[in-house]
Amino acid sequence: MVAAGLGALVLGEELAYLQPYLMVVVTDYGVVLGAYGALALALVAAAAYIAARSLGLGDVGRKVSVMERSIRRGEGQDPELAAALQREEAGEYDE
Repeated sequence: MVAAGLGALVLGEELAYLQPYLMVVVTDYGVVLGAYGALALALVAAAAYIAARSLGLGDVGRKVSVMERSIRRGEGQDPELAAALQREEAGEYDE
């Protein structure tokens, strides 16, 4: 994102001579520029998704639910937590 911002600043300075014709450019090429912007945003989002999946972050929700079920069954590493969860399921809410 920082690189895109810096690129936009540099590009803006290079294209400063087009400032008087901004409305003509937006009128004629606004749809095309918007489409390229949307595609660039989709590309960045897809790259972030692929990076997260390659790091194993896609399965975090499944792993957390498996861990929670094992704790609730009493197979977890913390027996006090398992007992507290069983009391909560039974409706015993003491502090």
